Amino acid sequence: QWLLGHPLAHIHVGCRPVFLLFLLQFFFNNFLFFDEIAQLKEELQVWEEAHAEDFSGVIGQLDDITGPVYRDVGEKDWYASYVSSLTEWDIVSGFKDSDGKFTGQYKPGNNVTIAEVLKMSMRAAGVDETNCVTSPENVAATSHWAGKFVSCAEEMDVRLFRDPYLELNKHAKRAEMLTVIHDAFGDEVLPMYATFNDTSGHTYEADIAYATVFGIVSGDTNSNGVEVGTFRPDDYINRAETAKIIFHRMKEEVRKEVALSE
Repeated sequence: QWLLGHPLAHIHVGCRPVFLLFLLQFFFNNFLFFDEIAQLKEELQVWEEAHAEDFSGVIGQLDDITGPVYRDVGEKDWYASYVSSLTEWDIVSGFKDSDGKFTGQYKPGNNVTIAEVLKMSMRAAGVDETNCVTSPENVAATSHWAGKFVSCAEEMDVRLFRDPYLELNKHAKRAEMLTVIHDAFGDEVLPMYATFNDTSGHTYEADIAYATVFGIVSGDTNSNGVEVGTFRPDDYINRAETAKIIFHRMKEEVRKEVALSE
């Protein structure tokens, strides 16, 4: 195997091979792909067992590499800071393959599902899903990965989940997402009118107005950055946009806490 046969494998400082530091630096500097990093991790674990070495610290560093780094999120992408922050706070995560290994993809352009929005919102609001012990009434939740989050949503009376036939894997609409976020945070959304041209009389108009007032969302803009007066409440929302909105809702929570402490 390529790692154990590496020419530096027999050079040691104390009882730890120098080649580990060399390879780690190589990975950091050259951004090798996740399958190669995963292979290195596996080989270190084999070496650990065979030579009674303790590489837990190094393996931990490899876990850090394979966690919050995404191949499809560039440093200059408008959503990069939102995705990076939410990943670090364990609110969002990347995709895994059939073996449960991270692929290094966040897929920012993918439409977010109802289940994904619920999980992100609950995590952002600090809700511990393991404390929700009631069996969900939603017919699909029992065998769904988001079952625990659905139990929490029903216990907390998240409006969207009053429907026991709600499809968890369907794409979330922009206005729907706001209701889930507001209910997860326990926001008291008062009757309000939104100022957008396409939200008058909408079922969730008050949520749209509430989020707009607190700077959590804004309307559409043209190529010059000028607002055009629309919100598109029934359009689907992607993972990048969702990360930004959740980030701003969390920022508003911090602002509230600071104001209360003054």
